Amino acid sequence: MFSATPGLTERAYHSIDTGNAHPIKVQPYRVSPQAKTAIEWEIQDMLQMGVICPSGSAWASPVVLVPKPDGEIRFCMNYRKLNAVTRPDSYPMPRTDELLEKLRRAQFISTLDLTKGYWQVPLNESAKERSAFTTHLRLYEFNVLPFGLRNAPATFQRLVDGLLVGLGEYAVAYLNDVAIFSDSWAEHLEHLQKVLERIREAGLTVKAKKCQIGLNRVTYLAHQVGQGTINPLQAKVDAIQKWSVSKSKKLVQSFLGLAGYYRRFVPQYSQITAPLRDLTKKKQPYAIQWTEECEKAFN
Repeated sequence: MFSATPGLTERAYHSIDTGNAHPIKVQPYRVSPQAKTAIEWEIQDMLQMGVICPSGSAWASPVVLVPKPDGEIRFCMNYRKLNAVTRPDSYPMPRTDELLEKLRRAQFISTLDLTKGYWQVPLNESAKERSAFTTHLRLYEFNVLPFGLRNAPATFQRLVDGLLVGLGEYAVAYLNDVAIFSDSWAEHLEHLQKVLERIREAGLTVKAKKCQIGLNRVTYLAHQVGQGTINPLQAKVDAIQKWSVSKSKKLVQSFLGLAGYYRRFVPQYSQITAPLRDLTKKKQPYAIQWTEECEKAFN
């Protein structure tokens, strides 16, 4: 089960409902020679794994390379125009604060990271042609769920929620991050075995180097949690404290998105940030007016 190669489940599939929309075609972005090399390596790797195949689709979206925190590159597509004509799936995502509260009092916790989680979910036939992406090499399409598609989180969360039905007293999941929590070591071994059995039965694989097994405290959803406490990650706190003064609407939105993730640790957070939130309203121009009140709220 612990493999760098993604599995393929039969418990779910992803569809793309575009109604009566005509096929959307976007030309590939111009990229550097280094980026072309990275794209070629990624294409070759995905072809070998069966993640993609050559396509003759009328649909085409461009490639975007996104660096990941661990130094790897996430190969994504800019599906913005496709997403704009895709019917939304309103399946709810779990509240992170509720998941963390469940883990907080546990004495033993394990976290499992499903290998390239989305790639373990197949696409139906009509979705495959809509997933087509264009590169400097040729046109390809996905056999499995790619990153960047509208409704991809909903599809994957529905899968993991179904995977853990009946195990909610000791197992939770936020997308591909599964957490198992117990009060005793004996219980934890039993709980861990049951969750792993469910994952194996679903045909899924787990990325070993990203797992934390049988610890008193773990890093989960950008928090340190366990043994009665929930704490923010120091690296995230440092990023907030080192943030330079924001003078545009987009930068203010980015700052509030980062700081808001730790709002539970800031008394009266909503009141403090009100002047900054006002800057992000639709009626506000892109070039905002940074007042003394904004400066005080920011500090």
